[in-house]
Amino acid sequence: MTDMRLRIGLTFILLVAYGLISAQKRGMGNPQAVYIEKSTGQVGLSFGYDSWKTDGENGYDLLGIIKELEGKVTLCDFSVSGAWFIKDNLSVGLRMGYTDARASIDTTQLASIELLDRNIMRQDVNGALTCRGYLPLFDGRIMALFFEGRLSGSSGYYKSYRLTENGKEGAYSDIWTVSLGLYPGISIFATDKISFEAQLPLLEGGCKWQEQDATETGDSKLKHSFIHFKPNLIGLRMGLVYHF
Repeated sequence: MTDMRLRIGLTFILLVAYGLISAQKRGMGNPQAVYIEKSTGQVGLSFGYDSWKTDGENGYDLLGIIKELEGKVTLCDFSVSGAWFIKDNLSVGLRMGYTDARASIDTTQLASIELLDRNIMRQDVNGALTCRGYLPLFDGRIMALFFEGRLSGSSGYYKSYRLTENGKEGAYSDIWTVSLGLYPGISIFATDKISFEAQLPLLEGGCKWQEQDATETGDSKLKHSFIHFKPNLIGLRMGLVYHF
């Protein structure tokens, strides 16, 4: 699955690079060309799934840091979106999503620290206000680059525990996040009404608040401010969009 994600990511980069080179030859495309008309609506769906499971007598070594890893990790997320074009090639809309991440680690060594029978789970519900502009390529209505800005918020929880004689021992955290982000991508129409999209995070900044209740240390709070300026191939998402 990881190799597939890498191939998809490289394909996405090559498609965007090809589009940019071609657009430069034609003057960076024609911003006046109409890719999607004003008063058009669209609904979209995107989905991502990853699963890792280790096999072998001595576990799996990852980057020489995590050693003798035995366990399973699954990541699943999906989102639905809707938008309305207030101008030609410019839309505003809403996006809602859900993320589920689970890990069951039988045993591993991290920096000479041994972890046994550790279970980790995180679930988030997120929503965003979006504004997206399209740049048609080749002065046509088949392919375009787009740049989407998002004002996002999410609410979820994280828990990490192990089973002992006293039951479950570990930590439980409630998490809230607010962020602003830029998500570029490419859109290609397959029919008059259906298009395929690929997009990835490029720039994102915001704050995260976390309240934790731990078996051993009690209650605590954490605030995290962040800004990231780099393409995140792990966050690459393919989507299907219907226009009406």
